[in-house]
Amino acid sequence: MKSNQKKVYLSMIVLIIFGCLWIVYNIHYLKIKQVDRSYPLIIDVSGSVDGYLSIKNLLMTYIIPLLLFYRFFIEDEHPHIMVRLTSRVHIYRRRTIQVLKSSFIFAFSLLLINFIGVFIFDRFHFISSNYWVICLLNLALLTCIYFSIGMLYYFIFDYSNSIIAMAGTFFICFLLYMMKSYLNFHWAPASAINVIDSYLSSGISGYQSLIMIGKELLLSIVMVLLGLFAIEKKDFIFEVSND
Repeated sequence: MKSNQKKVYLSMIVLIIFGCLWIVYNIHYLKIKQVDRSYPLIIDVSGSVDGYLSIKNLLMTYIIPLLLFYRFFIEDEHPHIMVRLTSRVHIYRRRTIQVLKSSFIFAFSLLLINFIGVFIFDRFHFISSNYWVICLLNLALLTCIYFSIGMLYYFIFDYSNSIIAMAGTFFICFLLYMMKSYLNFHWAPASAINVIDSYLSSGISGYQSLIMIGKELLLSIVMVLLGLFAIEKKDFIFEVSND
């Protein structure tokens, strides 16, 4: 069983990695801010085209770390754990809750670094734009999207293995990125993966926010139902000791 202490260490490592990435992606904008104090740093560091919160990074670069985070954060299907659970549904419910928690922690860590960075280096625009409100909205959306990706990963995993599941999940995320960036499909999950940029540039109404959250919640429910179907068909193979 993965101890809570190890999970805390893993979360801290993720925060450090994201902190380093935020500096690397935004070092150019930080230099501009040092020269021009009125420069709206908040716009560029929150952009979805390129950089730390770009759709490409959120749907491709960060996906492999996300899947590895699941592998380290979520309990494996060891026999001594499985025998204590009463049914496949119990196993599935336990894993689904862990995927949801892991998705929230990963999304929270990712957005927290950007939140702190903007607060420190561009406090005026941070306060005037009510930045924390849209960050909360983006946290809810990103958690739902990453939760759906996590459920997709385990859906494939239940029919194959971790390597195939990781490759298949990454490929589907790549397709989602292509659909948004090159085909401009607004209904795809990628359209809601970074709403901070959209909010700062054009504003988002409360109705639009509810529609976005509703779509991602619906996708999450669909993935949960698909995963439940997969776990019912899965063959659990446990090694039996000769002792």
